[in-house]
This record gives sequence, structure tokens and C-alpha cells, in this order.
Amino acid sequence: MFIVELIIAAIIVATGVLVARGPWLRLGLRNWQVKRVRTTGAILAIALGTGAVVWVSCCYESVRRTVMTWAAGYVGSSHVSVQSSWGKYDTLPQRLVNKVENLSIKIPISDTKPRQFRELQPIKYVAPLLVQRMPAAALPAEEYDQTTDHRAFRPTMDDLDVNGIDPDREFKVRDWERRLVAGRMIGPDDDYACVLEQSVAEEEHVGVGDMLLIWGYDDSEPVALKIVGVIERRRIARFLKGVALVRLPILQQICARPGLINSLDIVLKEPTQAMLMHTGRGIQNAVRGTAPNILVRSAAARQKHIEQAQSQQQAVLILLSCVAMLTALFIILSTLSMGMVERVTQLGLLRCVGATRAQLVALTLAEVLPLGIIGVLLGVPIGLGLTALSVWFVPDYVGSFTINANGISLAVLAGLITSLVGGLLPALAATTVTPLEATRPRARRAGPLPMITALLIAAGALVAQVIIMQRYIQRDLNFIQFAIAAVVLLYAVYALVAPLLVWVASRIVVPTTALLVRVRLRLLQDQVGHAAWRSAGIVCGLMVGLSLIVALVVFNQSFRTGWQFPKQFPEAYLWSYEQITGPVAETLEQTPGVKKATVANAVNVIVEERPIFGEEILRSFTWFLGIEPDSFLKLVRMEFIEGDEQTARELLRQGGHVIVAADFARTRKKGVEEVRDAEGRVIIGNTVRVWFNNRWETFKIAGVIDSPALDIAANYFQVESESHVAAVGSVIGTNADLQRLYNIDGAKLVLLNFNLPDESPPADWPPPLGTPAARSLSHKSYDTSLSLERRWENYREIQVLQRVKRHIHAPQAFYGTARELKDEIDAELTNMTRLLSMVPSVALLVAAIGVANLMTANVASRTRQLAVMRAVGATRGLVLRLVMGEALVLGLLGSAMGLGLGMHLAWNITIMTARMWGYAIDVSVPWDIVGAAIALTVGLCILAGIGPARHASRTNVIAALHVA
Repeated sequence: MFIVELIIAAIIVATGVLVARGPWLRLGLRNWQVKRVRTTGAILAIALGTGAVVWVSCCYESVRRTVMTWAAGYVGSSHVSVQSSWGKYDTLPQRLVNKVENLSIKIPISDTKPRQFRELQPIKYVAPLLVQRMPAAALPAEEYDQTTDHRAFRPTMDDLDVNGIDPDREFKVRDWERRLVAGRMIGPDDDYACVLEQSVAEEEHVGVGDMLLIWGYDDSEPVALKIVGVIERRRIARFLKGVALVRLPILQQICARPGLINSLDIVLKEPTQAMLMHTGRGIQNAVRGTAPNILVRSAAARQKHIEQAQSQQQAVLILLSCVAMLTALFIILSTLSMGMVERVTQLGLLRCVGATRAQLVALTLAEVLPLGIIGVLLGVPIGLGLTALSVWFVPDYVGSFTINANGISLAVLAGLITSLVGGLLPALAATTVTPLEATRPRARRAGPLPMITALLIAAGALVAQVIIMQRYIQRDLNFIQFAIAAVVLLYAVYALVAPLLVWVASRIVVPTTALLVRVRLRLLQDQVGHAAWRSAGIVCGLMVGLSLIVALVVFNQSFRTGWQFPKQFPEAYLWSYEQITGPVAETLEQTPGVKKATVANAVNVIVEERPIFGEEILRSFTWFLGIEPDSFLKLVRMEFIEGDEQTARELLRQGGHVIVAADFARTRKKGVEEVRDAEGRVIIGNTVRVWFNNRWETFKIAGVIDSPALDIAANYFQVESESHVAAVGSVIGTNADLQRLYNIDGAKLVLLNFNLPDESPPADWPPPLGTPAARSLSHKSYDTSLSLERRWENYREIQVLQRVKRHIHAPQAFYGTARELKDEIDAELTNMTRLLSMVPSVALLVAAIGVANLMTANVASRTRQLAVMRAVGATRGLVLRLVMGEALVLGLLGSAMGLGLGMHLAWNITIMTARMWGYAIDVSVPWDIVGAAIALTVGLCILAGIGPARHASRTNVIAALHVA
């Protein structure tokens, strides 16, 4: 309170000239100075609302800068990149370096002389890169030197991205030396040396001079690399792995990739748009014979792709941050409306002495201006403090502390606008006060006209919201804009009908509450049902915060329930970023511990969209999964929505056919059978065009399967070290078609079931930590949250999967079980929901402040009434229960409306999800979490009413009657 008063005094001093010249402003200042508790509540509401916008804006800016910094480091100073169209982990011949470096192209001398050319060499630098994801371990040099049998060591890191670089070329493209935090960079003469990422070094407790062990092609004994330097590198997502830099020839030797690389990063002498275009074409023509499947992309295009993905995230976050500001609007509206009602006599006297309606508006708005300024001044540091806490609690998501000047400006503007809008309705209500109001002993009640007007506006908003949901929510570039408009209109509808709902619901809730707190019905009903607008403001504040929490948790639960794997899914998987060649299927049949298995291949492709202008955002790289129809469909049971399994299997064997998920069919209007309208136009098509290797191929649809969110699981495998927008478009074809059409032979995915007899764990298993035998076990073997039998089963399954890796010669593959895969995705979705729920939680806190504000104002305005009740025999307990009953009623009404709005919003979001991404999921409600959120809302209301209730019960009867 003292701090608030100091800020108030500072504002008054700063605006002294204005106050001296403005009698209406001086009168407005006096009004809120007298009601300090109420004023403090309104200020805190504005401050928290402003702080929420600052908080979300700064957190988003932190994430954005981290991503763009990573992207700049990833791209470096290169202007063009060259890699295989099969993915960044596929290999290219290293001899492309010299061919590209010595590239000569011919470009027109000018537009006026198109047939006259000049020949030049546009390439300045070419940096080759080989990235291998490999198991590794880091340990102190002393421990390594003291161990004679290095085969006893086991990986402690399943996946480490080892980058093979050419130091003479690499450091001209990417400035690794600027990120060096210890030691030195590797040089051209270094052999078995490496530079390690700082976060990995800290996790493994190693530094310069220690050893990094890598298990390469021969995984029986690790290759030891001496750590000569440590670099700082920011990871932008959980799927990014740690990085180690080694010389390119050393990595090629370790992983048995002689003369192979993954990509080339190219710096041009003149990076103009025309030069980029001509150089890209020249590279395609020059290497066509050596590597026909290369993909040439500009760095600007890659960064633009990242920015497009982030712009959609920003819109959602801004919408969430406005929730707290919307709650603050309701609190300010209720506070000022209450003050206006209490001062009807004062306003009537002003009209008697000649005050005009415009002057009364100025008087009401004069109260709002200082509140908005003070709230904004408090809100900015609150938002920065919340940002700092977010960085501390969840650094993996937020990154580093960042101040977003634009976000702060937006928050300041939003806070001031919210304050002025919150004072607008009370200001307009003040214009209706007549001089006769000064003679009335009580404040007047609102007539039916405002409520009828609000209902008519709500009806119009509801019609507009329904039209947007039915006609304009679809898969196109305007999806985000229309989705935001639909959500805003939905909130407006509920806010406008809140007074009527409060008035109606009070007839049901108030009697029950009166019985519960043991007070007379009339006493409690007079304070809620007869002040519908005032109570509706607080109820709306509670409704807004709770509704978003309910919507988020309901959608999360529905999403997790709806994207289930096929009904029968294999028990385990192996995934390789590189092609696994050889007789993989035959090898799996002979591997002990494997019961059934199937192999599949996968390439990144573009699947056609419906014709839309500027559809580059939607036409993202997705999946073509090549399978063996017989073994795959036997092992992976899928429910066919259109077609049947037997027919689909036969069509797949014929070639030129694919299976698509129901999500895909809905978004792209595809099916097994072609459907045309009366005019012959195709309504539902039965062909799919796939873009790969610089050409389109057309496939017919053999079946539509019920596998919601197939892309979620697919993209979990795909996660590259590059941010991208993933479209819903995975299609299932055959390995035969991949080989026939694109000359791709091999496998990337192995699915299998185990054949392990029941076996009890040995008495001495697991071995004690710190012993040589314990080094071969993962942390899961010591996870006491699992039973010993389950840990032993996991250990045996891991042994089979490691055996499979060795037999199919895929040391770079990673593995897991279907159960673990689903649990990881579920956990990620849950963590994101919890993070997003933090914003509406702030809105609930703002609403609780509003409840306390309302209770305090009610007690102050009913001082005489409470004194009379005490004088005629009412006990302090009765007064306490009366005020607490009012808080309970508001909490119940706010919770009921919040639950209804939250369920409505969750239902709308599921519709939006189906329209945009095709995930048609049923609404599933986690009643335990929703019940806890409702209990929290009601509990906050009760806690907010304790202080005013205690104050009311301790009112001095004689003093109150004397003052009245």
C-alpha cells in the first residue's frame, strides 16, 4: 500500500500543472484517493494485465532470437546450401567440392542484350560438412588412462551429432571461434582431437584435456578423441542433440564414410538475387551426373521458412497474453461502475450547480487516467520479473532473458486503452444522471434496456462467430486471422450475456448458498441478483481465466487421446537417418529375440495442396513412407475408413498406389473413389501428386485409414536439426515404387515384436553403480520408479535392439519402444499445456483481486446497512457469513460460466484442428484437472472475501450509524 501511495504521489507531482488547471481532474483524483483499497485493486488488475503482455512478449522474443541466432549459426555466412533431397543425413560424394568451387556460369550482360553473355566464377568459398549422429561418452583423461581395456566403456549419450569439418574452409563460413569459451579450435594438423559443446561438457563433467569416446562403424571398441576446446551453442528444441567438431577425414574414418559428405555451404562473391538464381541452376547442371538428387536452397529461403513458422506461434501467444488484460478490463469496469453508482448523489448535485454531461464524462475519465498510468508503471517490471522467472524455471523452452521493446510498447498501449475502455461505460452512464438523483436516498437500479441491448449485440456476435466457424475456418493462409476472430467473438458473446446469466443463475445458486452459509435468502439475493451488472464484471473476470485453462487441458487430453497409434502397433522400432542397405529383412528373421519384423523406407516429399494463392507456407516437406505391403500390414493393424485391407494390399503390390490417413483425406478432399458434382467438377479426388527429385508423380489412393495425427509420430522420427513447418500429408506407398520411380533402395525404419521368454532377474542384477559392469547399463536400469522385473525386461529388450543394430550394420540408428515413444510425445504435449496455462493463471489472480475489490467496496457501501443489522441483533458471525456467501456465489457463477465457455472453446478448437490439420478428435475432459481448476477459482474467491468479511463483522455499530 505504501509503495502504491508513493507512486500515486509521484504521478500527482508529475502532472501538477494539469491538475492545477483542471478542476475535474482534481475532483477525479480526490475520488480515488479516498477509496484507496479499491483503487489499489484496480491498479493491480491493470498491472498484472500489462505484466502478462510484457511477459509473453519478452518470452516470445527470447525464443525468436534464440532460433534466429541458431539459424544464423547454422547457415553461417553461406548464401547457398547443397544437400541430398533425401534429407540432410544422406551422403554426397566429396568430389563435388572441387567441382562446385571451380564452377563457371554464363549470365546475360544486360536485359537489353539477352543473347550476349559473360562468363564468371561466382563461388568464393565452399565448406563441406559431414554430420553423423553417434553414441558417445565423455570422461576425465585420468580415468581413460587408468583403464587398459577400453572396450569396457559404454556410451552415456545415445545421440551426439559429430560434425566433420574442413577447418581451412569451415571457419570462413561459420564463426565457431567467436563461440569458443575454453581451449582452442581444431586445426588442419589435428588428428584425434575435437571441440565439444559446452552444455554437453557440463552434463558429462569434462573439459579441455579430457576425452570423448565415439562408437563408430566398429562398435566393439570406441575411438578416443581429445577435447581441445569448448564452444557455446544454443539448442532451439529438445530434439536437437549435442555437437562435437572433428576434422572431416577423421570422422569419415570413424564411421566408414570415405569420400562422403552430407552437405555443402557456399559463399558467393556477389550475393544478388540474380546471381543466386544463376548459380543454383549452374550447380544443378554441373553435378547432375555425379549427384542427380541434390537439393539447392538459398539461406534466405531457409530463414524465411523459419520466420513463417514463428509468425503463427506469435499470433497464438499474443492472443493468450490478452486474456489477463481482458480480465483487468472487467475488474476496472466493475470498480468504476460501483464508484459511479455510489456517487449518484454527488453527480446529481453537480448537475444541480450547472455541470454538463460532457463534464461528468470528463470527471469519470479523469479517475481512469492515473489508474492506467500507475498500473502500467507497475506492470512493466512485473512482466520483466515473470520473464526472468520463466528463464529460470524452463530455460529449455524460453532461452535467455530478453527485453522486447515492441512488446513493452504494446503492453503499455494495451494497459492505457484497457483503462480508458473500462471507464467508458461508467462515463456514459454518468451522463444519464439528472439533478433529481441528488434527492434519492439510494442508488438506482439499471433498467431492462441495457440488458436487452447487450443481448441483441450478443446475438449478432454469435451469428458472426458461427458464420466464421462454418465458412472461413479452413486450411488456407488466413486460418490464423479467422481463428483469432472466432475466439474473440466467442468471448464477447459470453461477456455480453453474463449479466442476464448472473440474474437468472442467482435464482438457483443464491438459495443454495444461503442455506449453506445459514443466512436469510433476501439478504444475500439483494447483493447479487439486484446488482447483476456489477456482479457480472467480476464473474466475467473469473470466467476468462478459468475458461482458457479448461480449454487448454481439455484440448490437450482430447489431442492425446485422439492421435493414438494404430490399434496394433509393433513393440519396438529402429530409425536411421541414413539408408540401411543389404538383406535387412532376412537378417531380422535370423536375429535371436525377434519374433516378427518389417522394414520401411522414408523420403521427404511435397504432397500437393488444393490450389491456393501463396500456398508455400502450407506446402511443407512431409513423408512418403515406403513399406513392404504383406509384412507391414500384418504387423501394423490399421482400421480402414475407405476401402479394405485386402484390396489395398493388392493395389500396393501393383504399384502406383498409396494409403492415406483420414486426416489427409479431410484436409485435401481425397478418397478412394472420385466424386463429381452435376457440372462435372471434382468434389473428392482419388489421386495424389507427390513432388520429389524435381518432378511430380501421380499415385492413386488404395485406402483411407483411421490413424489420426499420423504426422505427429512420423515427424517425431523426422526431427532434423532444422526448424520447419510440418504439413499434414504423410502417405504410405511401397519400397518397390521408391526403387522404380526414384532409384531408392534400402531401409530407414525397422518395426519389430520381441520373442523373449519369461525370465526372472538375476539376484545380483543390476550391479552396483560405479562398478565396471554398471557402465554397460543405462540409467533406466536404476530407475527405482519401475519394478525390478520391468527394468530387467527393458534391459533384455535393449540387448535385442542393440543386437539388431549390429547385425544390420546400422550403428547410427536409434531405437526405442512404442510405449516410450508415445509417453515422450504425451509428456511433451503436457509440458506445453502447463506452460500455456500459466498465462490464464495470471488472469485468475487478476480476477481474485477483483473479487476482493468488490467485496471491500460492498462492505464500504453497506456500512449503514450492516450497522443496522448489528443494532437489531445480527451477530458478527451472521455478517461474516453474509459477505462470504456473496463471494461464494460469485465464485460458483464465475466457475460455471468459465466451465461452459472453456468447453465451448475447446469444442471450437477441435473443429479448427480438423479443418486445418485434419485431426478429427472427440472432446475428452480430464475431470480431475478441470475440477481442480474450478476448486482453485472458487477457493480464490473465498480467500479474496475473507478480509472484507472480517472487516464487516468487526464494524463499530455506533460509529457506523453516526457516520451514516
